[in-house]
Amino acid sequence: MISIAITSLRRAAVAPARNTILQRHLSMSCAQSIHKLNDILEEYRAKNYSQEFPKRFQKDIVKAATANSHQINAQAVSAEGIEHVLQNIGMGHRMSSSEIEVIINEVGTCPLGDDGESQYVINANQMLDLISNNWEDHHHGLNQPMA
Repeated sequence: MISIAITSLRRAAVAPARNTILQRHLSMSCAQSIHKLNDILEEYRAKNYSQEFPKRFQKDIVKAATANSHQINAQAVSAEGIEHVLQNIGMGHRMSSSEIEVIINEVGTCPLGDDGESQYVINANQMLDLISNNWEDHHHGLNQPMA
């Protein structure tokens, strides 16, 4: 029974979830944290990747965050991976660990590792959605009070 639950959680962590974020209503603090992350990354992109397409930059960020995440799946991003990327680009002081964890905990899944420990992660496609303008365009106004 437990092995079935672990297997399904692992599948949830690796399954393509491009539309998962688009279907969820996020808390105000999560939406603000995502917006802050996007602002930080866009500022860095404008200064250092201005000759590259934004999508190339986003893919490089996701690749770096994935490579620096310690989890059960090579295609997943942990809060630690995002923090590492922000530190590497000199922007680690601009976003707290708790803000990053709010994003990962609310958007991600919590698979169990081989050692029995659980850790929230988001898959690479979810991360790409989070830092793309498509996410921001879709969520603009979703968390605003209704008139």
